[in-house]
Amino acid sequence: MYKILVVDDEPRVSTGIRNFLLESDLNIDYVETALNGYEAIDYLRMEHYDLVLTDIQMGRMSGLELMETIYMEQLHLPVIVISAHEKFEFAKTSLKFGARDYLIKPVEEEELLRAVKQVLKEEEQFGKQTLEQTEQQKEEEKDGLTRRNELLMELVTEKNLNLNDYDELLAELKSSSEDAYFGMMLIRLELDSGGFSNRQIKLNDRKLLKYGAVNIIEESLREWNGSVFNGYGNELVAIVQIHDYLASGQQLQRQSQLQFIGQLLTKNVKQYLNIESAVGISTLSPNVLMLPKLMEEAGTAIEWRKLHPEQSVFYFDDIASQHNLNIVEWMKKVDDYMKLLKSASRDPASIDPSMIIDQLIKYGHTEELYNSCFGMLVYRMYGLLLEYGHSQAISLHRFDPSVYFRVSDSDSRQESLNQYTLEVVLQLHEMVKERDQSILSRIIVYIRQNYRNPELKIQDIANEVNFSTAYLGNLFKKEMKQNLWDYVTEQRLEEAKRLLASTGKKRYVVAYEVGYESPEHFSRMFKRYVGISPAEFRKDIQG
Repeated sequence: MYKILVVDDEPRVSTGIRNFLLESDLNIDYVETALNGYEAIDYLRMEHYDLVLTDIQMGRMSGLELMETIYMEQLHLPVIVISAHEKFEFAKTSLKFGARDYLIKPVEEEELLRAVKQVLKEEEQFGKQTLEQTEQQKEEEKDGLTRRNELLMELVTEKNLNLNDYDELLAELKSSSEDAYFGMMLIRLELDSGGFSNRQIKLNDRKLLKYGAVNIIEESLREWNGSVFNGYGNELVAIVQIHDYLASGQQLQRQSQLQFIGQLLTKNVKQYLNIESAVGISTLSPNVLMLPKLMEEAGTAIEWRKLHPEQSVFYFDDIASQHNLNIVEWMKKVDDYMKLLKSASRDPASIDPSMIIDQLIKYGHTEELYNSCFGMLVYRMYGLLLEYGHSQAISLHRFDPSVYFRVSDSDSRQESLNQYTLEVVLQLHEMVKERDQSILSRIIVYIRQNYRNPELKIQDIANEVNFSTAYLGNLFKKEMKQNLWDYVTEQRLEEAKRLLASTGKKRYVVAYEVGYESPEHFSRMFKRYVGISPAEFRKDIQG
């Protein structure tokens, strides 16, 4: 059974479409109507719909703005546009926002039925195909190639294998890995922006692009028996096998072969997905048991991107030969520690400074290296404080390493570093707490000042505090224990209850004063949240 939402500012049109669809043979059991985009968004946030039919030219929020909001919040919800505009630009823009069809008013009943039936059928087929693909993937797990990839992944990621485990894995791999040299590659995708629209990439799109990158890289590595796995975040992991006749000869020839593969991967990802990427490449080893070590080498190689952002392919031997291996590995440790400090800013007690101090001693085994690593760490921590305290009237001068460690000699530095780290975390905690409370206060004030505006959108609230809608929604729900838009609706309906109880204003006047253009829409929202209609509420409260 399907649920459909019809959006049109002409009640006669939306009601006619509603009645026609309910009387059709399309298995539609529920059709809701909305007079504008704001009403439609309310309904879409409260219930699941299978299809939206919308006009383009409407008061307040246009159909295009509605489609943009749907695209941001419910990417896969299908939309059909029904418009009086025959201009190609309107149709082109609608299709850009994902419209499945564009019908011209007055639309013939047969044409409307055809379009709705086609979209519902496509959605049903998509669901079946997704299920079939899932089943097919289960079947493919029995395939030898899939099993081989699983075995290689186990060797890379499993750290507690005993000798029997190794023997069993090697016995299964033997037929496909004889006379082969193994190499590891770590591919880091730059998913902040890209695609052929070259716009900021949202979370759902990132997942799709990452999936596309896996397929492209897998196809690119076919000649080298490549296996590709998902790594953390925006990273992919690949294993290549270069057979003995390719790996024989001088090391430089083998390195050139790997360099060519790395360049091929970045080129293909750019060509087919318009995404920049970087590749870290390990050395080669004929021993499959060396895969975990090769993985570490690939990870070390790609960290060199931070020092050479203009390059895209990094080979481990190049870095090792420059005697900067300790510094590169230390940079990664510092990056990881900064992430830890950020997460500990909400729970300062969870941080243990000795963790990073032990690492500092390990990597700073000479006085010159120690001073370099020490400076890199403390200035990154100071930069983190400046990042969080930039918009707040807080003096952070005392945390400047040149001030804080001025009187510390080399023997007392580690003790001072321990204290410095604890003070930084506590300061971060206070700044994050103050920032979140400040943001919440600004949000609440803005909502209370603007909830009467029928055109208010979540994007408007997010723009007020310069944060994304996703971050804003998560922060509000975490601190206030309710959704952001539920709070807006609550403010509107609490004011409506006050007006109904203390004044004799008509329903349509109350509706408009609390942010609803349509009295019918106001009544529906009121009954959904309060449990009774506005008229019943007024009767009960006034005796």
